[in-house]
Amino acid sequence: MDNTSTLNKLIQLSYSELPESQHEELASQVSDSYELSETFAVIEELKTLLDGEMEAPNPTSVKIILEESQRSSALEMH
Repeated sequence: MDNTSTLNKLIQLSYSELPESQHEELASQVSDSYELSETFAVIEELKTLLDGEMEAPNPTSVKIILEESQRSSALEMH
């Protein structure tokens, strides 16, 4: 397995997106390999950090969208 494929599989493992047979096999490989377990731990940590982040739209973008929406509504009324 190449590095990109392995990383993708570890991410899928983290999100429980692998078929059960692949999940069990890769989980076993992770428990047997220091390198894989370290990489998996980093993925889990990043996933936790990303899940905790809240994104808010840029206030300027919101203002522009509202202005365009109001402009469109005004045109539709005429």
